[in-house]
Amino acid sequence: MNRVVPAIVPRYTGCGHKVRLIPLPEFDSMASIAMQHRWHSQSMPAPIVVAIISRTATGEADRPEVQYLLIWRTGEPYRGRWALVGGKWDFGESLAAAVVREVLEETGLAVEFVALRGIVSERLLPTETAETSAAHFLLLICQVDTKGGEASEQNEGAVAWFSAEQIESLMGEETIIPSDYVILQRFANAPAVSHFEADVVSQPPSGESEIGGTTLRRFEEVA
Repeated sequence: MNRVVPAIVPRYTGCGHKVRLIPLPEFDSMASIAMQHRWHSQSMPAPIVVAIISRTATGEADRPEVQYLLIWRTGEPYRGRWALVGGKWDFGESLAAAVVREVLEETGLAVEFVALRGIVSERLLPTETAETSAAHFLLLICQVDTKGGEASEQNEGAVAWFSAEQIESLMGEETIIPSDYVILQRFANAPAVSHFEADVVSQPPSGESEIGGTTLRRFEEVA
């Protein structure tokens, strides 16, 4: 069991696998894929909150190392791979509330939202012989800080902490979602991206007007 030590600024320090990127024209024709061949019969991209969760622990030779929390996916479309913690953004939630809830549901950890680090449009196009469905996700990459406690398996799959070196090994073994691997490389050390929460109240028509009113109650930058 790794002994947790006081945190330092988390940085992803893996040497970096060269991910093979091959543009495919088929991705631009995904709109023509029949509904029965789409993940959950998607008609639009699904907003997904993704959490970068890190800690500093004692590694080999009693040296501090930054570790990242991953979850073993047991459901499609990425069954049988390690992944960043996260899930669907529910209707009516703020971004911060969504990622805090997902982390708690998947790991049992209480966390607090720190910042939005980036946005990724991820399209999944299976080959003709693959059993998975086509899918399209809008990933909102969030950094969160843990508020104490221990991560443990809930109902979504096993969870474990990995050093950057171990994550490099997962990539070499093809046991981590490749886009999640690149997300760690690109966003673990990235600056915050500005995002705002806007709350608007819709009001019924009044008097002779047939058009209802709207009142802006909040337009706030979330730090």
